[in-house]
Amino acid sequence: MEADVNNLIKHGNVPFECYQDVLHLHIPILAMTADVIHATHEECLRCGMDGYVSKPFEGEQLYREVARFLETSAKGNR
Repeated sequence: MEADVNNLIKHGNVPFECYQDVLHLHIPILAMTADVIHATHEECLRCGMDGYVSKPFEGEQLYREVARFLETSAKGNR
């Protein structure tokens, strides 16, 4: 879906009201799992997920991952 929307944005086929000045749409995906095997982490990233938090996790760890997405979107979408 992201690729389709980004293609529409690229070719000017999306009304300005929908995405305003966003040049590239990306919805981050954060994996949360009880699996702590490093291979699982790598597989999640390979499948297109943007981050990974294994349970049990500390609140600070979750906050840090979510904050990373917000920083990236603020810099990359404008």
